[in-house]
Amino acid sequence: MKETNKNGLLSENVEEFLKEYYSRKAMDSISLLAQSGSSRKYYRFYHKEESFILTESSNLEENKTFLYFTEHFSKIINNLPTIKKVADDFSLYVQSDLGDVSLMDLLEKDKENSKIHFENAIKKLVQMQVLGHQNLDYSQCFSYPKFNSLVVLRDLFSFKNYFLNLIGIEFNHGKLLMDFERFAHDFEKITFQYFVFRDFQSRNIMIFEDKPYFIDYQGGLQGPPQYDLVSLIWQAKANLPPEWKQDFYTLYFNEFKRLTSEGIDEKEFQSAYELCLIERLLQVLGTYGFRGIYERKPHFLSSITFALKNLAGIQHLKIVKNYPELYKIIQKLTNLQFTEN
Repeated sequence: MKETNKNGLLSENVEEFLKEYYSRKAMDSISLLAQSGSSRKYYRFYHKEESFILTESSNLEENKTFLYFTEHFSKIINNLPTIKKVADDFSLYVQSDLGDVSLMDLLEKDKENSKIHFENAIKKLVQMQVLGHQNLDYSQCFSYPKFNSLVVLRDLFSFKNYFLNLIGIEFNHGKLLMDFERFAHDFEKITFQYFVFRDFQSRNIMIFEDKPYFIDYQGGLQGPPQYDLVSLIWQAKANLPPEWKQDFYTLYFNEFKRLTSEGIDEKEFQSAYELCLIERLLQVLGTYGFRGIYERKPHFLSSITFALKNLAGIQHLKIVKNYPELYKIIQKLTNLQFTEN
């Protein structure tokens, strides 16, 4: 896109959009926010003494998914941004401004007071997953409608290609591939299938007016809901205490049981949680390997040590031994002294 404004900040599309729907003051006040791992651009601007967030993205299908999910889940919970305006071609949309303080920010600055926000976020998550699952059109999902064996295998191969191969860990490729196939099959058999946020971690939870608000849920799909709990409480840099993890698991299980009419076998629920835990930790290492080791992005490089520490927390699980080559690799990684150079 052609850059046209005096600061070289705004694309022509953004300028035309602001001119048509807002004001010159909005254009003059706009600022680009820090980008994360995606190619989306986020801006903050002011109009009639109120601040808004403008999202710019050429991925129209992803934008449409976010807008659909927001409309659908806003009928269930009130902890989502409000959509204010959408461009005719879906390349731009304006949403309410939820501020700059994420749950991760709060955790780093005021750990003890962050616990209540984790608990409130978990309660809202279960409502979003269980109640929001009803009448949700999963064909509107971006990329994948279901968290099936294909998605799992993609994550596992990302872990192998962008982490194991790049750090030079020795392993038996054939045996590991058989473990991957067995694991993906077991994961796909998990009984409970609801909405999964897919990246439910503390940087995607904003604390605004003392309440948790969810953002960046456009990657959601149908799958085992325990995956989202794992994503939150096992987030690498969050480094939550074991007793918090247990408390949050108990809270999640009780809320899930309360909102569902299904008979829940606690051991089966726990087993599904452990499968989601293995999947998430390996998926994260694949992402960190690609973004950090391969692309040399500092934030992801510095997160690898925390992610490896998490592996030490799962090597004792009996379920891991069902995948013997993967179990050996996890043991090796637990003892790995990773350097960022």
